[in-house]
Amino acid sequence: MTDPKKPSRSVSSQDLRFNIETERETDGRWIAEISDMPGVLAYGKTEAEAKAKAYALALRVIADDVEKSKDVPASISVTCQSA
Repeated sequence: MTDPKKPSRSVSSQDLRFNIETERETDGRWIAEISDMPGVLAYGKTEAEAKAKAYALALRVIADDVEKSKDVPASISVTCQSA
């Protein structure tokens, strides 16, 4: 039996997808950029590290925008339940 005061763990949501472009610099570092989000770029020793850093930065930018009462991107589904 499910506790009616607790939110369901099976909440359906949409995928949040980023198009991350990578390139290797002449000094060997990798740069990853999300061109749909100005200023979201990150360097890494490996391509995977650069991608992970760019992804984390994109999430921080979205969180900051939401916190400042901007609109939640349409690609994010938010479900709220009251006790």
